[in-house]
Amino acid sequence: MTSHDYRPNRRHLLQGAAGLVSLAALTACGAAESAQPAEPEDLLGGDELPTQTQAPPAPGGPVPVTGTFVSQAMAGRPVRWAAVRPTGVTGTLPVVVVAHALNTDESTIFGQRMNMQRVLQDYVDAGGPPFALASADVGRNYYHLRTDGADGAAMIINEFLPMLGADHRLDLRVDRYGLFGWSMGGYGALRIGSLVGAPKIAAIAVSSPAMWADPTAYAPRAFDSYDDYVANSLFGQQNKFARIPVMISIGSADQFYTYTRQWAADLHPPAAFGTSPGGHTPRYWRSVLPEQVEFLGRNLALSNPRH
Repeated sequence: MTSHDYRPNRRHLLQGAAGLVSLAALTACGAAESAQPAEPEDLLGGDELPTQTQAPPAPGGPVPVTGTFVSQAMAGRPVRWAAVRPTGVTGTLPVVVVAHALNTDESTIFGQRMNMQRVLQDYVDAGGPPFALASADVGRNYYHLRTDGADGAAMIINEFLPMLGADHRLDLRVDRYGLFGWSMGGYGALRIGSLVGAPKIAAIAVSSPAMWADPTAYAPRAFDSYDDYVANSLFGQQNKFARIPVMISIGSADQFYTYTRQWAADLHPPAAFGTSPGGHTPRYWRSVLPEQVEFLGRNLALSNPRH
């Protein structure tokens, strides 16, 4: 495999805490976004995406291995999962766990709207260090313990990852892994990272993480009560990411832009923070996948993770 000298993309380094966006900038970026042909998701607000469940895999890329298991962490429910290895690669691979968005499932990341396995295959074919992708369905759980007794984060950490490590068809190492997520799953990937920590978490890349800084203004689908918000909000938890490389990508017209930038401003060392015109849409998320895949692969390949 070709050797490459991977260096951080300095265009994405956080520019400090002074970047809370002005109304004029948001309006200009929103106008730029609206000049593009609209997708159904462009007309929606917040993290409430249209249902995109059980999407067939996009053609032309690796075919996912799929399965189902009964999860005690999800209150005894059956949980579907899917995983992909890049083609043309043998041997044990590290894995990136994908946390999916609201109204999507484990198949969405491998469908035509996102097609992350194609981005991964192109990256590996170009000489990037290979890794696998894996996702499990949490429904609308929001990756923490809810009043129905289900906890998506606990399922991923305590059940899904050990199961992946024991599946000989996949040949994955799960002692050190990456996390990726978008929207609800962006929050979920960060929350799982805060629970597990370094050095087990090699890197986290997220798009448009659904986070609320105001404890009186969160979406009821995200938290069951004020106390639930206080217990599971990531605000005030930034110190838990001090030894985890983090990449955050968010469109400048995204509804979560201000909260996300506010949260990222308290990360030390800073995250690789990238923004460009775009909203809370698959179009934007697809556009940033190549850089996120490169960021995850580079950090998974490091022999001496940050301590």
